[in-house]
Amino acid sequence: MRNIEAIFVGILALVVLGAAIFMVAGNGWTPKPSPLPGQGPDFPSEGGPIVDAAAGNVNCQCFDQAFALAGKDVTVMSSQYRTGFESCRAVGGPDGGEFWTAGWNARLSAKPFQASCRAYERSRGA
Repeated sequence: MRNIEAIFVGILALVVLGAAIFMVAGNGWTPKPSPLPGQGPDFPSEGGPIVDAAAGNVNCQCFDQAFALAGKDVTVMSSQYRTGFESCRAVGGPDGGEFWTAGWNARLSAKPFQASCRAYERSRGA
């Protein structure tokens, strides 16, 4: 009976030793390196969405920019999201922020192909 136990302990020790060598050699499960500065999402390159009040409907600009940003690898905790939301609120008031949020949510919804600024305006009764 002792010989069987010794064989199993020996096999277990070899497995543990092999796993340790595998990890130390750098072939193991290592965390994904974080991107270097400047390698993140490229929306937009000048530092964030800027709403141009002279270019027309500010609310639809906010909706469209948020819709586009939501399609990239960006979260609501990102600086791009906050910058866009804050610029829409600054230029468009509370409605600008609501249109930003609606555009973001429209992209993440189950039917983004049906979402548009005009449809959101109609749903609000505007």
